[in-house]
Amino acid sequence: MTGCLDPKTSLPAGAIQETIHALVPALSSLLTRITNVEATVSQSEEFGVRLASPLTFPDGIGEGAAVAELFRYRDKVRLDIHVEHNRFFALADGGPSERRCFLNDYVASVTIDVGATTVPTEFVRNVVSGVAAARDAVRRHNSRAQAPWNEIRVSALVAEVVA
Repeated sequence: MTGCLDPKTSLPAGAIQETIHALVPALSSLLTRITNVEATVSQSEEFGVRLASPLTFPDGIGEGAAVAELFRYRDKVRLDIHVEHNRFFALADGGPSERRCFLNDYVASVTIDVGATTVPTEFVRNVVSGVAAARDAVRRHNSRAQAPWNEIRVSALVAEVVA
């Protein structure tokens, strides 16, 4: 018998699920820190855990959310954090165009070892500053624009209610 591990074997699903559940409080406090609103948690057998917290933009246009998703990725836990929003570049009439306002987009991912109970500090620092920058991107761009025709205007795409 050798000391080598078979690379095709995987960790028990229970150990990964325990790690996912252990990370939920840390992620909830991270999202609350970013948005000042308590995060809601939803769970799925397939996808792991999803946390979301409403996110407001400085100009008051549109709706958004800071979303964290924890799920099994091979024999580790993966954490994806992103900003979901309904902000689009505005047309001349003020309505939304077909082009999403990419300035407000944000995505960050990290792979966490099984057994961890906290999110890496450097990742937390990057997420806090990254979401703040994404939230404020349009205002920051417009403050740097030296001519009014270089300013960006946004509009919210509102989903139509089907009755």
